Amino acid sequence: MSRVNDIYQKIKKDKEKAIDDYILTRKSEELFLDFKRSADNGSGRILHQNDRNNLAKAISGFGNSEGGVIVWGVDCSRQANQGDVAGAKFPLSDVKKYVSLLEGAISGLTLPPHSQVENYVIKTGSNEEGFVATYIPQNLELPIRTVYNKQFYVRAGSNFEPIPYQVLAGMFGRKPQPFVFINYTIGPAEVVDGGKIKVQAGFLFHNRGPGIAKDLFVNASIKSFPGDDSQLSFETPDLQNWTGGWSFGRFMSLISKPKLRLPPESHVQPLILNMLLHPPFNDGFEISIMCGSENATPMKSSLSCSKNNLTLIYKKFVKLDKEGKLSTKDRHQAAQEILGRE
Repeated sequence: MSRVNDIYQKIKKDKEKAIDDYILTRKSEELFLDFKRSADNGSGRILHQNDRNNLAKAISGFGNSEGGVIVWGVDCSRQANQGDVAGAKFPLSDVKKYVSLLEGAISGLTLPPHSQVENYVIKTGSNEEGFVATYIPQNLELPIRTVYNKQFYVRAGSNFEPIPYQVLAGMFGRKPQPFVFINYTIGPAEVVDGGKIKVQAGFLFHNRGPGIAKDLFVNASIKSFPGDDSQLSFETPDLQNWTGGWSFGRFMSLISKPKLRLPPESHVQPLILNMLLHPPFNDGFEISIMCGSENATPMKSSLSCSKNNLTLIYKKFVKLDKEGKLSTKDRHQAAQEILGRE
């Protein structure tokens, strides 16, 4: 995953604890992260004009860069050696109403509108208060400008800066770029060969960008292995379009042949992971994955499960299987948990 996705997923997972950690560690605003206190703490019937302007500038600046996340409800303080850092919490008084106001405003704040902006509500457990994380991915089409001051912005350090004319001219003239990322098709787990759990996952490349992707590649590196009684292997079902192979028993690398090109909104599956798991588990497993293509920023991902989780999942799964109580839902859930995708 990209840095922006890492930040957004951490906030969604840890919720208010993530915000507390930012304040405790005096987290600085950075290229992908911005803190904003609402001008009226979200108490107004309509979105305050200052909040509208800040959101518009962020959609333009993050959208014209590599994306970013705004955390609403956190005030920044200026530190001489760190810049703007998370200083204190100022929760939004009615967080559900506030996120509704944000979502109602988004389409009218920029030209063109950014259709992939997301808002995530973080409740505090106190009345209607809370925080909002606004996720703004990179826009892969035309540059975005604000409506309120007709300006194009880019993220530079911890600030949104106007784009110089020469840079802007190049952005309008740039060739449409691909945006390649990886998904996983995960089959249901099953018990085979006298007590081994079999799990299979396909690596699915998807091109979300407006450009055609070529010279696609995937690198998979086994960082840790569960034990001698377990097996892990990769299957390459389409060697007519891909070339590459294993090295040192831990690294798989594939690159597409020149005849393979991936149009926008299409996908291809170059690799299948096969796992047979059986105790003793001396360690968890971790597979680090990178994928990309020519003229696209490489994307990172991982599949992993700790030793303790592997042991617990194995015992529960095999017990249900022996008792004849293993449902299709159990099989799918176990596979997702083993691969760390639940």
